[in-house]
Amino acid sequence: MSSRYLAAFGLLFAGQLPSKANLSQDEKGFELTSFDAVDPDFENIKFIYSGSEINFAALPFVSTPDEPIANILAPPPIISFSRQKADIETPTNENDNIVVEHWGTRPWEIRMRGLLIDVENHHYPEQRINQLYQLFEYNGVVEVSGTQFFDKDIASIYFKGIEITGIQGYQDTVQYSLQARSIRPVEFTLLNP
Repeated sequence: MSSRYLAAFGLLFAGQLPSKANLSQDEKGFELTSFDAVDPDFENIKFIYSGSEINFAALPFVSTPDEPIANILAPPPIISFSRQKADIETPTNENDNIVVEHWGTRPWEIRMRGLLIDVENHHYPEQRINQLYQLFEYNGVVEVSGTQFFDKDIASIYFKGIEITGIQGYQDTVQYSLQARSIRPVEFTLLNP
């Protein structure tokens, strides 16, 4: 798997922690520090829109009757979040002085980068690309759930852009990038100015 990430993103990726233990030495001797196992569910993401649902789950994923592997896009994307303040500034007659008249917070800008892999047949992942394309083509608000969204109070998003790129040497793997923005319901904004 790491060779696919190297080909797609130019970086090595391991699905495990680099080390779950750290050995250090000080004047008293050696000390072994261990780290708890990582909860793989923190990467799981669910998009719900127009009666459809798309899930991203960490590999390895085992198919169950309740949730077949066809409903899972794995591995989960690498997500970056950025946010800025919106303000109205008025310069004064003095140097380097401004009056900030109003400020607020802009929505989150979200970038999701990942791989679509046909782990069942090792062919071009046409079905998974179509699932992602249908998600992007939906022109409405998409409900989202997952730890990385919950901790930033993001419950819904809309998509602004998509990029799908093949990876040389891997016919069963395609790289994608989705650009989205967080959005809050209008009634929330009106009730909580």
